[in-house]
Amino acid sequence: MDARLIGLSIERHWTRSVRLVETLEEAQVVLIDCDRPGIEAALDQLAGHPRIGIVYYAFHPKDHALRFQPRPVLGKPLNLEALPATLNQARVDAAHMIAAAPPRPMAPALAVSSPVAYPRAPAPLGHSLMTDDERDLCGGMDDIPTTPGSSLPDKLFFNPDDYLIGRLQQALALASASGRPHLISGLPRLIGIEPRPVPVCITAFRENQLRPLAMTQLPESTGRIVSTPIIGEADSQPVHRAAEDFLWNAAAWAARGRLPAGSDPYQPVRLRAWPNFTYAFASPHAMRIAALWTRMHASPVEIATRLGIPHRYVFSVYSAASFAGLLDTTAKHENAPVAPFPPAPSDKPARGSVLSRILRKLRDAV
Repeated sequence: MDARLIGLSIERHWTRSVRLVETLEEAQVVLIDCDRPGIEAALDQLAGHPRIGIVYYAFHPKDHALRFQPRPVLGKPLNLEALPATLNQARVDAAHMIAAAPPRPMAPALAVSSPVAYPRAPAPLGHSLMTDDERDLCGGMDDIPTTPGSSLPDKLFFNPDDYLIGRLQQALALASASGRPHLISGLPRLIGIEPRPVPVCITAFRENQLRPLAMTQLPESTGRIVSTPIIGEADSQPVHRAAEDFLWNAAAWAARGRLPAGSDPYQPVRLRAWPNFTYAFASPHAMRIAALWTRMHASPVEIATRLGIPHRYVFSVYSAASFAGLLDTTAKHENAPVAPFPPAPSDKPARGSVLSRILRKLRDAV
């Protein structure tokens, strides 16, 4: 799966700088997943190839940093934009280590020296306030001005058509308009959408596979949308998810603290309803944001200011809600006093109380 995702990025961005090879003899750098079994066997296999650079990656890089020092340990999901530079640096470091390696002693050394702890550069202020997972999921972008006026940076926005969420949005629109199921093909697994009374997404992708796929920019030729009478895939156990939850997750993973292109972070909006956080991905502060945003019209910047949190966390919820159909973008209307309606005319004469009718009968009898 990792090789497939990296291959998709190579097809789109790195054709001239990076390519995948089949054998270690051709390789200059390898990527090793620290979270999978078999890492010891992989290292033993690489022992005979000292000129190959190594880059490790894991969900919790700090847990492995000391073991593989000084080689880098990247966090998951991989930042594919910075990966080529990291691979090139690993290749250069491996060449330097070969050139600087001391001559081997004739006899095996008996004494083992303890590793030297080199002082690390102090982390920048505020670095500890955000974990590695939060940085991967919501990015590290600074807040924008609280009032409109200055131009916004381009990196604040992302084009949904470059990601899986764009394909999902198109497939959902086609399925809803035609009333027929649609498939997204050309990926390692199929993703289908059925336009039932409530649209449903069907796929054999597991979440740990779907998340990195949703965060990766896809080539234009990948993810073709086709109509189909039946959604099924051989030798798989597809999972059914509400399209609202499925699109929420894919959009949140693609956004990484950004806004869809064309969004206005100063425009007041509101959440129509609470997301189903049982299945919908909850980014940092997502429940606090939903609790406030379902009660009032406010811009993403205003919500972040009221809650005292970075803008990128609110932008992530905004992006997810916009594709899940939970964002109310209609203009806010102030509550105006409503004039009482006049009583409806009645064809029958009004009947009085019991006492008045008795008095009327007595008067008529006299």
